[in-house]
Amino acid sequence: MILADKILSLRKKLGLSQEELAEKLNVSRQSISKWESAASIPDINKIIELSAIFGVSTDYLLKDEIEEVEYTDWDETDKRVRVSVSEANDFLRLGAVQGRQIALGVLLCIISPVLLILLAGASGLPGALIGTGEAVGIGVTVLLVFIAVSVAIFIYSEAGLRRFEYLENSDFELEYGVAGIIKEKRDAYMGRYTFCTTAGVALCILCPVPLIVAAVSGASEIVILLFVALLLIMVASAAYLFVTTGTVKGSFDRLLKDGEYSPRVVEQNKLAEKISGIYWPVVVAGYLLWSFISGDWGITWVVWPVAALVFGAISSAIGYNKKNKK
Repeated sequence: MILADKILSLRKKLGLSQEELAEKLNVSRQSISKWESAASIPDINKIIELSAIFGVSTDYLLKDEIEEVEYTDWDETDKRVRVSVSEANDFLRLGAVQGRQIALGVLLCIISPVLLILLAGASGLPGALIGTGEAVGIGVTVLLVFIAVSVAIFIYSEAGLRRFEYLENSDFELEYGVAGIIKEKRDAYMGRYTFCTTAGVALCILCPVPLIVAAVSGASEIVILLFVALLLIMVASAAYLFVTTGTVKGSFDRLLKDGEYSPRVVEQNKLAEKISGIYWPVVVAGYLLWSFISGDWGITWVVWPVAALVFGAISSAIGYNKKNKK
């Protein structure tokens, strides 16, 4: 029995129409019709998906000499969720969308004080068209709006991947052949990931250079504030690159239980997330309190890079302690 006959027979045995099978495989009905008439054959990825849908081995589908149906092994005592190729692809696609959403939220958070810094500096210039009080009021309003929008984006971004919550733990298993497909896709993506990570690191290293040059050359206060704003924009751009590409790579690693999603690191990250939920609101409150009391918005921005470095040190310390305990 050839592949075409097996697909037709198994489809009818499950009571599926060509349209229903096509929907499960994310192909057209015409593709199913061509497969069943032997006008074309599915690629290896689709064969693996067909194997999962029909519950038969890939050997049975591919080898014409095997006439008797070979069902895949299934241990009824094994309660782990099986992740199919289509589910894995959906998770990767939605993960990329979520990454862009989160990156936008992070970008808005970082650039939120830019207008405040510029207006506060402009209000101190001779003949300024805006007073200090108005500048601070407008700037703080925009800052809070940006942060509110960011929080809304963070909350909304979680909705898309809610059906994949079972991947949060390690109690799942990729179906036969899926791991190889995911590894190939990850290897193909690593070039872009490396380029964007390198560009982000370069932006982080170079972002203080204009500010340093301006300070050394004795530039005016407003020029220095402009370069402070430029610094934040460069950091925000770097963060966007880190988050978008890092999220995609993280999706690959999560499916493969590799890298930061290995069982040991997952445990470490859960603790870091709990700490960050307290740490960053305290940083925001401290930044606003210091800024309002001192009124020196051109200096208080240093809270953000310092806070980031401290949080990085805390995360590293958590990882070091976990490793030693192992």
